[in-house]
Amino acid sequence: MTEKAAGADATGMQTTAVLDGDNWVLNGEKWFSSSASVADIAVVMAKTDPDAPRHEQYSTFIVELPNPGYEIVRNIETMQPHTDLGLKLGGSHSEIKIENLVVPRDNLLGGRGQGFNMGQHRLAYGRLRHGMHNVAIAQRALDLAAGHVVERSTFGKRLADRQGVRWMLADCAAEIYKARLMLLHIAYKAERGEDLRQENGIAKVFLAHMVHQVVDTALQLHGALGYSQDTPLARWYTGIRSQRLVDGPDEVHRWRTGANVIKAYEKYGTTASACGGELL
Repeated sequence: MTEKAAGADATGMQTTAVLDGDNWVLNGEKWFSSSASVADIAVVMAKTDPDAPRHEQYSTFIVELPNPGYEIVRNIETMQPHTDLGLKLGGSHSEIKIENLVVPRDNLLGGRGQGFNMGQHRLAYGRLRHGMHNVAIAQRALDLAAGHVVERSTFGKRLADRQGVRWMLADCAAEIYKARLMLLHIAYKAERGEDLRQENGIAKVFLAHMVHQVVDTALQLHGALGYSQDTPLARWYTGIRSQRLVDGPDEVHRWRTGANVIKAYEKYGTTASACGGELL
């Protein structure tokens, strides 16, 4: 669904799909398509009904690959360099050119005009998955930091016995704990079929910053070793920068979260429902 003109605002998509007999014909471009270089099937979102209400203009199509109308222009290089193994596992993001791509009429997925809704549903659970991944990276980084300070001594004293170091570890532990509680609450709401958008948006921003703080602290405690490629910390540090961008940048989530705080107050006279208030 991502295009150069449609990142945070998915309704900016310009790729079109026109019905021609028993086929849809798609034209446009896609940007940052995950795992495209190893995919056998693409799920492509395109504008089918430009005169419909804004969120009902888009539909989703299953495209079996290879297809002459679907061209991978390049794998986009990012702050985190590709590796041979990563590329084989689908760890790439591609620029795609779609030109007169013919898709059978029956390959419409989820109903005409439902593309945007399907995309938002996927993003909701994608944000939850990113959060779980961030907790895992943060926990591993803290483990590495703890292992290092226990073994490392300076000026005749273990780093682990220095008050400042313990404070750094304590701050990391607190952030990971808060992150876990957020994820458990959102998963609980998901299992019950409840609206999780507000908490998910809050957590998405929080966890992106949490993992950066913990990995940065772990790297700092390792000193020059952390800055080197001898541990995974330097690689994680550059890779996790994406978390403040993928599935919606911080600013969009904060804007929406703030709007919901105002809505809650205007409706109920309290902002509690916009702050996980049903827990109480």
